[in-house]
Order: sequence, then C-alpha cells, then structure tokens
Amino acid sequence: MRFRSGQLLCVPLLAALLGCKKEEVQVYQAPKDMAPAAPALSSADAPASAPAPAEAGTSRPPWNVPAGWTEKEASGMRIASYSITAPDGRTADASVVPLGPTAGSELDNVNRWRTQLGLGSVTDAELAGLTQAVPIGGVTGKLFDLVGDKPTLDDKYKARTLAAILSVGTATVFFKLTGEDALVAENKPKFLAWLKSVDTGDGGDTATTSAPAPTAAAATPPPGMAGPIAPPPSTGQPQWDVPTGWKSVPASTMRVASFVVGEGGDFSVVALGPAAGGTLANLNRWRGQLGLSPVGEADIPTVTTTLNLPGGDKAIVADLTGEGAGAGKKMLAAIVSRADRTWFYKLTGSAALVTQEHDNFVKFVQSVKY
Repeated sequence: MRFRSGQLLCVPLLAALLGCKKEEVQVYQAPKDMAPAAPALSSADAPASAPAPAEAGTSRPPWNVPAGWTEKEASGMRIASYSITAPDGRTADASVVPLGPTAGSELDNVNRWRTQLGLGSVTDAELAGLTQAVPIGGVTGKLFDLVGDKPTLDDKYKARTLAAILSVGTATVFFKLTGEDALVAENKPKFLAWLKSVDTGDGGDTATTSAPAPTAAAATPPPGMAGPIAPPPSTGQPQWDVPTGWKSVPASTMRVASFVVGEGGDFSVVALGPAAGGTLANLNRWRGQLGLSPVGEADIPTVTTTLNLPGGDKAIVADLTGEGAGAGKKMLAAIVSRADRTWFYKLTGSAALVTQEHDNFVKFVQSVKY
C-alpha cells in the first residue's frame, strides 16, 4: 500500500487514509508494502519496530508508529489517532485527517490552529515566515510549529501544535500533534520521523527532502491511481434546486456549500471519501451535539429513515430533536454514499424552524444531480 504524490491519495494514504482505520475510514488495499524506513534516530526517538508483513485480510498503517505513541480509536474526520502520556500526566494527541477539495487554504487552517492556542490570526505575508519544508515520505510537505503564549491547559501549561500539510492532487492530508508544550517539543523528533516514514511510494528508501512538492494543479492522478476522494466533477459541485428563502453564503473549510435558512438556520453540504467515518460514528456525533445518548449499529434502522433518490441513490436521514443541553434545537441530516465520495446534507436550528423546513430539506436532497 502506497501513498503516491501527484495522485489523490490512492487507496493508500488516502485510502489508507480513507481506508486505514479499523471501523470508520479504513480500506487498506493490497499490496501492503512496508513503509519506508525512518531516518536513524537515538533509541529514545526510534519508532516502534516495523510490523511483520500483513496477513491476508489484515491492515496496518502506511507509516512507522513512534515508540510511546498509543493507538486509540479514530473518530470524526480522523483516519488515525495516537495518544502520548507523560509520567506526570501531561498529554498530547496525534492525528491524521485526509480531506478533499474543501480542505480550505493553508492560511485558514493555520489561523484555525492559532485560534485553538489562543493566538491571533496572521496574514498571508506573515504565513511565509511560519512555514517550514518537511519531508513526508518521498515528497515535501509544509510544517507549522505553533505555541500558545498563555497557560491554557489546566491553567498551568501552555499548549503547542505541530501540524504538517501534504497536498496531493486535489486532496490534502493533515498530520497533527497537539498538547502540552514541553511534551510536544520532546516528541518533535518522533513526529518528524513519523512523517518521514510515511509510505508515499516515491522512491522508497531513497526519498529525500529534495523531492518536489506536489501542487494543487496536479488535478489528474497518474494511471491506476484513483483515490477514495475522487477529483471534483467538472462543474465543481453537483447541481441542486435551492428552496425559496434559502440564502447562499460563502462555504467555510470542509463545506462544499452553505446556506442561511430563515432566522438562525444553517444548512451545509460536505463531501468526503467513500468511508467518511461510517454511518454510526457520524450519527452518534450528531446525537452528541444535541445532548442525545449514543446508539448502536443495530439501532440505526430505528432512529433513521431511508429516502429514495432519483437515479437510484438512497439517503439515510436522521431527524434529531435536542434534549438537555441541546433542548430547543433540532437537526435534519442526510447521508448519501456514492462510489467516489459520501455526501452529507445537514440543517440545524431551532426545533420550530427545522420542523418548518423539513419538506424543503427533503426536496433539496432529492433534487441533487451528481
């Protein structure tokens, strides 16, 4: 399994990235080659020993997991998650998130991470001074090392984020390590070795930092490299019928489209890879946002409905009314799974507004022409 530059993260890092997790977004495909060896490190920084060749039917990440990093269940947009815990209880979290054309600009993402650290936003001109080149497998990515200026963790520790961005065709993969400042700094050599070990399939062990960085202009992947996040349609997005009164607004990071609905209603369209976390994980995430308890796989048919769409597609629709902290709120969410990507349509707002717009929501989803 390899993660090749100039492609849309084939069923490799984007498949292995959108197909690497155990239950959600994971689909490792044969052949499952060993990831390129990481650079020589001290014993303290050396990654865990490389796994033995995968047996048929098993999967493993296309990178070397550093020693001391504990794998944990990847949720939401993640296709891999690791935790790091110091003896005194300080923690850090590592993640891998692959996104398609809606990943947002570098400036948007960096400013989002800075906001999370309590830092102010920077301009395009200032961004260049924060950007470092970093080898990710056989290609070159961009690294950002951001440190908060005030204690925000338990009111006594500063937070730090290491974030690497790899652009592959129209897809983008984010590798991030965030947590207590000193602990993240201690793990920076491991983080860099982790990036270097990613199997990008670009020259194997001979990968160097001089490898040219892929560009967003590389919209056409090499032959045979069709990734789980496919190139966007020629129109840039599907066509749909917008209900009267719905106002289109600029789509933020991750969204394909956004609309303001009535007084305070928000409607979004998001497109992800074919796995996209799985129906259950997304359903429980939405339920949690409305103060509802999680459900199990067997409960899905009882808490959702199926909407038949023109063209043969089906939408799984969740109609959720908030409780507790989410009382007074309501959400309608539809999941349409297609061969190249999974589409999410979501309307949130007051219970009265969402109930009133129910038919318009259904008509919008039914009107989409992919």
